[in-house]
Amino acid sequence: MHILTKVFVLFAAVLSIMMAALAISFSVNADRILADYDSALADAQSARDSLSAYKAVEAQAKSTLEEDKQRIQDELASRDADVRRLEAANSELRIALRQAESERVSITSKIAQLGVTTETQANIIAEYKDELSRLRLAELNYRDEKIDLEKQLGDLESQVIVFTQNNRMLNEQLTEMRRLVDNPGASTSVSFNNTSTEIAGAPISGRIDEVRTDPNTGDKLVKINLGTNDRITNNARMYVHRNGSTYLGELVVFKVDLNHAVARVAYTVPGQSIREGDQILSKLGS
Repeated sequence: MHILTKVFVLFAAVLSIMMAALAISFSVNADRILADYDSALADAQSARDSLSAYKAVEAQAKSTLEEDKQRIQDELASRDADVRRLEAANSELRIALRQAESERVSITSKIAQLGVTTETQANIIAEYKDELSRLRLAELNYRDEKIDLEKQLGDLESQVIVFTQNNRMLNEQLTEMRRLVDNPGASTSVSFNNTSTEIAGAPISGRIDEVRTDPNTGDKLVKINLGTNDRITNNARMYVHRNGSTYLGELVVFKVDLNHAVARVAYTVPGQSIREGDQILSKLGS
């Protein structure tokens, strides 16, 4: 065989060995590459799954963030509205404060004016009070003088009534005495009132409880609510009046017990009548 052929055969053998080595290496590498490829595919799928999970979580987080963002924006809008409302209220309060300050100044001025007016009125009232006190004192003095004069007038009127009654009784006695002188045999029918006497001491006042007529003599008799416990005695003279002003006549007591007495009407003012409920006094002018 030719040397060149041997060389080619040797070269072919070497190439065959190399090809076999390459084929073995390729086969080994192909299995490894396929295994790596499958592993890479699995890793890629896992990564895609993880990415999908991450995207879902991100989407949920984004949704939550959007909700939080919207809520925060709503709160911010509400806060802005509150701020505007508070600013408007603050502006109104500032206006009200200025008005209050203006009113305070006006009120202070009015108070000062009222203080001056009050002081003036107090001075006027004090003058009026002094004048009223003087007028009241003058009126009281006038009333006291009037009361004294009325009392003196009452005493004088009582004295006039007593003098009139005494004069009447004296005239009656004088007439009776003249009649006895002119007719010595005539009987005396007049009972002299001067046998009755006024009760000494403090004045006694009472009331007529009953008025009746004595069926035997025709005299008018009265029952009064006074007796020996009130210092009433027989032949005591009592004066009858009504309402403390109208003089009606006189009584002479002839029967007394502890709490009551019976008296005979000795004199009645013409045109008047003594009746139940009239008042009695032991002294005129009392």
